[in-house]
Formats: sequence, structure tokens, C-alpha cells
Amino acid sequence: MTPDDLAGLLDEANHDPWESVSSALATIDGQPHPRVGWLTTHLRATKHESWTAIAAATGTPAPPDDAGLTRLMAWEVGAARALSPQALDTAVEHAGRAFTVAGLLRVNARHTAWHAGQIAALASRDRRA
Repeated sequence: MTPDDLAGLLDEANHDPWESVSSALATIDGQPHPRVGWLTTHLRATKHESWTAIAAATGTPAPPDDAGLTRLMAWEVGAARALSPQALDTAVEHAGRAFTVAGLLRVNARHTAWHAGQIAALASRDRRA
């Protein structure tokens, strides 16, 4: 896969109009289920951690520390697109596992899609105070 291919996967997981974090969040009307807050906080943290590891391994810019999930999702698409093809083969460790940068970006996209589905499922649930 190329940097553009990986950026496309992340963009779809983050922003696709039908099946993404953004589209799942857009279906929430009113008070969200409490678990949605945990999921969005978790996604932001894992994306930031992944990209911090990628930046350290490749010498590329680190993610902005003050970015929330929405801004970080937009940032990471551009950051993935800016990686060199050689950077994709760079070894990186995340959460105690060894990856290539390309492998970690694929995990990031799968992880994002997984949680987007959870958010979508919770969007239609009754909310309790």
C-alpha cells in the first residue's frame, strides 16, 4: 500500500458519509450514551499514541497535543499522505507490539472502524441520567 492508500483508509474510517466515526457521531440526537464519551476519548488517545510513535520512528511531525478527536482525525489523513513510501517499512512499537508504520496505520483504520460501529450501535440506545 502507498501513503495515499493508507490515508484513504484512514479518511474512510474517520469521515465516510455512511460508515465512519463522523457519520456515527452525526446520528446522535440529544444526550449521547455515556459509553460514547469513553469511546471518543479512547480513540483520540490511541490515535495520538500511534502517531507519536510513528513520528519518533520516522522523524516526521508529531500530532498536535491539543487536538481533540475531530481535529486529530483530519490531521492524521494529511500526515499519512505526507509519509514517504520508505517510511511505511520503518519498524515501530505500539502497545507492546512490533509493527511497520504501514501495519500500524492499518490497525489504526481497523480500530477506528470497530469503534465507529460501536458508536453507531449506541446512538440509537435509550439514554439514562
